[in-house]
Amino acid sequence: MSLESATKPADLYRMVMPDHVCPYGLKSKDLLERQKYQVKDNHLTTREQTDVFINKHDVRSHAADFRR
Repeated sequence: MSLESATKPADLYRMVMPDHVCPYGLKSKDLLERQKYQVKDNHLTTREQTDVFINKHDVRSHAADFRR
């Protein structure tokens, strides 16, 4: 397998709620996949989950990716 065809892992956390899907999360997912990342797409489905995630990881927004 060549280095170019190898996939790299990335964990993406984004808001996906019944009445709202974060457009920045969709864009992040698309950009990662186009850069050959194998994306583990984690959905934050409530405001509470989103707030816990932001506080736990000390980030300022909720579309966050972690590349390994």
